[in-house]
This record gives sequence, C-alpha cells and structure tokens, in this order.
Amino acid sequence: MKTFWWVLAGLALLVGVLGVQVMGRTRPSAGCTSSVVIVRGPHGEPVECVCFDGVVSTCFHPGP
Repeated sequence: MKTFWWVLAGLALLVGVLGVQVMGRTRPSAGCTSSVVIVRGPHGEPVECVCFDGVVSTCFHPGP
C-alpha cells in the first residue's frame, strides 16, 4: 500500500509540473487588425500568425 501512495504522489507531481509548463507558454501578442499579422517569435525570428475574430489562432514560420 505504501508503494501505491508513492506512485500516486509521483503522478500528482508530474501533472503539476506539466500544468505549469503548459500555462507558462506565451503566445505572441499582436493586435489582430487583419487576418494575418507578422510578429516576433520567442527567439526574435519573424512569425506569421493567423487571426480569427480578432484573436491569434495559429502561428507558423513564414516561407513559400
């Protein structure tokens, strides 16, 4: 029974760490005045973002 509680505690810790990682990610903040905006990515490179209803939907590296 002791092993069960250690496994349960480890899983809870893992879920907590993953939750912090997911919540800590930031999206580029852009004023979505058109359907496509170009902003700076997390490493300073240009990133194209698609906006739907004034909210950034998805971002990708510009290219052909």
